[in-house]
Amino acid sequence: MRRRGIAVCAITAGLLTVMAGCGYPGSHVTIGMRDAAAHEAIPVAAEGDGGSLTASTSASKSGAMRNPSSKNPGGPIAFGSAMFGGNAALIKDEPALGRKLAIVRAYYKIGQAFPPDSYAQHLSAGSTLLVSLDSNGASYASIAAGNKDGAILSFLRAVNRVAYRYHVGAIYVSFEHEPDSPQHHVLGSPAGFVRAWDHIHRLAASAHLNWANGGRLHWALILIHSSIGRSWGNRFWPGPGEVDVYAVDGYNSYPCRGSNQNGMQTPAGLFNPALSFASSHGGLPVFISEWGSVSSSPAMQARFINQMRSYVTGHRQIKAALYWNDGGSSCSYRVDGHPAALSALRAMGHSAAMQGRV
Repeated sequence: MRRRGIAVCAITAGLLTVMAGCGYPGSHVTIGMRDAAAHEAIPVAAEGDGGSLTASTSASKSGAMRNPSSKNPGGPIAFGSAMFGGNAALIKDEPALGRKLAIVRAYYKIGQAFPPDSYAQHLSAGSTLLVSLDSNGASYASIAAGNKDGAILSFLRAVNRVAYRYHVGAIYVSFEHEPDSPQHHVLGSPAGFVRAWDHIHRLAASAHLNWANGGRLHWALILIHSSIGRSWGNRFWPGPGEVDVYAVDGYNSYPCRGSNQNGMQTPAGLFNPALSFASSHGGLPVFISEWGSVSSSPAMQARFINQMRSYVTGHRQIKAALYWNDGGSSCSYRVDGHPAALSALRAMGHSAAMQGRV
């Protein structure tokens, strides 16, 4: 999700990202984009850095869970419990949280290069990434027609290579996170999105990048919570054979409408529809890919984080929850400088239900 009137920069490990100035939170642009053409001529054989593994071998080596009830029972999902994570702006709070993020949210656009060393510290420690690859303005029809294949394949190969380099069982990727957002309507219809998703998924499969044919890429469809279970949101569903994780973005107050309890949503109100949809579509695992609480009321923020801790603990289907620690002066979800919120998030990160690893 993205919010109007937000403009904030986060620098971490040499990577500079900025949120777009309007829309919902999650609209991000990476600064310092390099020419993707220089990275496109990467042979498939180089992906594994020591040999390609089959999906079953990869899963057994990582000791990760499978989802036997799914029509598409993926490789590594989470090691025993859910992964505790957040966006890049939460990394600086790791000392206060007393742990590293097990999964870090990253945002890119087609044509941008994936920097292999930006997350080296986390990947070396066994953490993974949830990576968005969004349109750079190209329509879904253009993407489905193959006009961006070189840049897309270069990016996905780079992500897969990083997974092998750091011995990470899975990196999660998503094309056009929140395609149901109004600001993305200009790219095409839901049917056009599905055709573009189909094309990119087949492109990755043909290069042996997906977990099912020897790679480390797992695909996460990311929608806004308010679309799920409704006819509009259901139209973005590519099918169980092309989605390994069903992911949802949601905040307790959108867009920071106030600091009182009126209008604030509960975790169940936000995320129950996603759990129901995933259960009825192959029993897919669920990621809460962006979540947060408005910071204008520190007490409410801490209370919502505690509610989320209980909610994730009570729903084993949730395999990752990533806090969105960002915002501007008019609308912020930051926990920075909020001792009660940081304490609540620390308790969540140390709970037994949030010790998952790939």
